[in-house]
Amino acid sequence: MRIVLFFATMWLAAATVDAQSSNSCGLMVMAHGGGDQWNAAVETAVMPLRGEFPVAIAFGMADPVTMKAAVTKLEEQHVACIAVVRLFMSAHSFLHQTEYLLGLRENPPAFFISHGSHAHHGSKPLPLDLSTPVKISETALLDAPEMGAILAANALALSDSSGAESVLIIAHGTGDDQINAEWIQKLDLLADSVRSTGLFSEVAVHSLQEDWKDKRAKSETEIRQFIETHSQNNGRTIVLPFRLYGFGPYEEVLEGLAYQSNGRGLLPSPLVTEWIRRTANELFLELEEIASID
Repeated sequence: MRIVLFFATMWLAAATVDAQSSNSCGLMVMAHGGGDQWNAAVETAVMPLRGEFPVAIAFGMADPVTMKAAVTKLEEQHVACIAVVRLFMSAHSFLHQTEYLLGLRENPPAFFISHGSHAHHGSKPLPLDLSTPVKISETALLDAPEMGAILAANALALSDSSGAESVLIIAHGTGDDQINAEWIQKLDLLADSVRSTGLFSEVAVHSLQEDWKDKRAKSETEIRQFIETHSQNNGRTIVLPFRLYGFGPYEEVLEGLAYQSNGRGLLPSPLVTEWIRRTANELFLELEEIASID
C-alpha cells in the first residue's frame, strides 16, 4: 500500500500549475454521461474545483445542447475565457465535432454524433455563438500518468499478495484499428504502474472494441482465453476496467469465468480531480498567454 501512496503523492505534488492561475477563466468539463450514479460520480470529482474557479459540466458526446448550456452558465459569470477539459478516455474522442461546435475549425465532421434525447435527426448543428475565447484539452485519460496510479491502487486492493495473480486491464477501445492500437500502447504504459508493484505474475491490457460487433467477438474470445489460461495454471486473475465509472459490459463478457473484480473504474479517486485541475490550469495559462499577445 505504501507503493500506491507514493504514486498518489507523486502525482498530486507534480501538478504543473497551482490553482492560483486565474479566477477570470472558467472551466467546462465534457463527459460522456450515463445513469444517475455515473453522472453523480463525475459531479463528485468536479466538486472540489468549484471553489477554485467557475465550473460547468457538459454531459453527452459533444452534445451541442449541453455544451451551449455550459457555455451560457460560464458566460453569465462573466468569465474572460473558457478552458475545456474533455473527460474522455482518448484524445481522439469527439474531437472534430467539439472543435467545430466551439468555432475552432470551419469544416463540420462528416456526420454528427448524437446522444439520447438531443438527437439531431439528420440536421447538422451550427457552431455555438461564443463571445469568450476558448481552448480545449489535447490530452485525455489515456495520456494521464495519474490513471496508472489509480490502476495500481485498484489492483492492490484486490490482491492476495501471493505473487501468483495476473491482472487484466480492459478498455472500451475503438473501431479504427490504428487508433485502437494507440489505445493499447498508451494503456500498456499506464499498466507499468501495476507491474512496478512487483506483486503480479503478468499484467496484460486489452480493448473490447465493444461497439463494433465483429471486432468485439474476436476481442471477447481473446479476453476469455487469457483468463481461462491463467485459471488452468492455478493463478487468479484480477480484472480492472479502464472506464471512468463502473464495470460496463464486462460481467456479461466474462460470464462463467473465475476472476476477481470489484467493478470499480477510475472514479471515485482524487487523482481524477487532480488531473482535471492540472489540465485546466495548463489551459488557463495558455489562454492568458494568447490574451497578452493580442
